[in-house]
Amino acid sequence: MYYDAPTGFIENLAGGSAVRSAKPRARSRRTSAIVLSVVLTACAGAATACSSGTSSASSMPAHGALEQNHLRIGIPKGEIGALPVFTGLDKGYFKAQGIDVQIDNSYNSYQDALQALNDGKVDLVYDDYVHAILAQSTGAFRLQLVAEGYTAGDGSVQLVGKPTDGKNADQIKTDFAAAGGFLVPTAGTNDANDDYTVPAVMLMTSLPDLANSLRIKAGNSAAHLKSMAPAGLAEKVTGSPDKNVAAVIAEPYYSVAMNNDRLVNLMDLTRGSTQAMPMGGYFAKQDLAVADTNLFKAFTGALNQAKTVTSQRATAMTEMQIHYGTMATSTVAASLSFGTFPTTVNVDRVARVLTLMQGLDLAPYYNIDTMMPPDALRGTG
Repeated sequence: MYYDAPTGFIENLAGGSAVRSAKPRARSRRTSAIVLSVVLTACAGAATACSSGTSSASSMPAHGALEQNHLRIGIPKGEIGALPVFTGLDKGYFKAQGIDVQIDNSYNSYQDALQALNDGKVDLVYDDYVHAILAQSTGAFRLQLVAEGYTAGDGSVQLVGKPTDGKNADQIKTDFAAAGGFLVPTAGTNDANDDYTVPAVMLMTSLPDLANSLRIKAGNSAAHLKSMAPAGLAEKVTGSPDKNVAAVIAEPYYSVAMNNDRLVNLMDLTRGSTQAMPMGGYFAKQDLAVADTNLFKAFTGALNQAKTVTSQRATAMTEMQIHYGTMATSTVAASLSFGTFPTTVNVDRVARVLTLMQGLDLAPYYNIDTMMPPDALRGTG
């Protein structure tokens, strides 16, 4: 499905407030003329802020002429991390920056969206960090992280299963012993070596026995992990006659599952070393990111405005209901555990994902700077 900016819908962000100055009794006409000249000069130098009031000079990063004014964004279905893109479209933030944004959220997987980027069908994609790092580190793609997308909130990634009479810890051990006992969201590659996503890494980090078992088997996850599309995880658990199966489910699918299926929480995966876990971000081909720097500066400036607004729960719930179809009913939207939407690219924060992957033998030595933008922050992870 494609989404385009609504015609003529641009919010007045600055309010168009006028410059006011009280006139001192002793001020001469010459002084007033000089003050007026300074004000007019300042407005001429910052036309965006002083003319239409569409945005203030401090709310958007300075950038030159856009290399192009069209940006096609590919998003996997149901991806909560990309919610601010819809906010920016609906509220006219991208249009205010001169960007005509088109969103295609019809992709069934991260791999499908990334392949569309490689084929030139879109200019930017939202991708899971683990999947993007694996794609980059193997040399399959040349990606640059343009903007961070989403960080998991408390309780937003859970290991769930069927109700049993036993303790959760005992049930997890039983599921571990079962073939394919843990269902995890797939990246859509159909290859066990690079089909991992952040939720799978969170599970493996939380269960050292699982990680050690996979290392012993040289990356063959078939013994314990079975990956499948996120939308089908809860249905697979509830529909299976086998009670010894559990699924890692992240928002928004977690709230959908807990509202529609009889499942119980076995383990909260947003605790300890996986608390506030970076989940995904916006990636472009490196060649385009380097060539169209002004375009992406304008995009990230507008996206950051949208992130700030989407951080308000009421706005996030509204956008979910508008753009996520029947999945985001009012009941589901009200129960969602939203995370945060970082407005900076922080190398240390994203590197947490790579560190966990390397600890699980999922990634070789890899310099994450190769996919970072020049203005990325360091040392404040």
